Amino acid sequence: MPVTRAKRLLFPCAAGALYAALLLLDLTRWADSTPIKFAAIVLCLLAALCRARTADGWLTTLALALAVSADWFLLFPGRSYATGVALFLLVQLVYAARIVRRRGAIGWPLLAVRLAPLALFLTPLPPLYALALLYFAQLLCNIAAILRLLHDRMQRRFAAGLILLACCDLCVGASALGLCTGFTRIGMWLFYLPSQVCVVLSAPWKEDADATV
Repeated sequence: MPVTRAKRLLFPCAAGALYAALLLLDLTRWADSTPIKFAAIVLCLLAALCRARTADGWLTTLALALAVSADWFLLFPGRSYATGVALFLLVQLVYAARIVRRRGAIGWPLLAVRLAPLALFLTPLPPLYALALLYFAQLLCNIAAILRLLHDRMQRRFAAGLILLACCDLCVGASALGLCTGFTRIGMWLFYLPSQVCVVLSAPWKEDADATV
């Protein structure tokens, strides 16, 4: 049975409504936007589950499940920030698996870049910083790899999602350094939720995947 237009639009419209709500609260500071932010990421996971009838869909769902877990540790007070970063590192490894499935090769030069930050754990650098740099190296390598695969709409959505995620992470880093805090406080989620929506939409419905076979 073909996927109806209403079914295709349900997730983007719901995500858009939550996006508008959280940005409004962040801009006005009328109330804490954290519950809406977490609800939006859970929505992304549920939308990914609806597409989890292909191998790529299952990988996308796994990545979103890890992202929900990571946000649980990063959004709510009293949680472990390092655990959240480690879970986001796993997300990037799952994304790498998605790219390998599409590309059919690992890409040895990028593999060297992926592994190089492991040496940071042997330096006096705080483990959290080393972990964050290892994560960011995986993200940059994933972006470099997917930019070579922009052959169809799904891959372009995946690339857009990763680029938006990198913008979010740059805001996180700038905020941690006390730079441009007026913008980065908003910018993190200005980029983050759209990135997750793009990632979900980059996984095809099974009906669409079957139609291309």
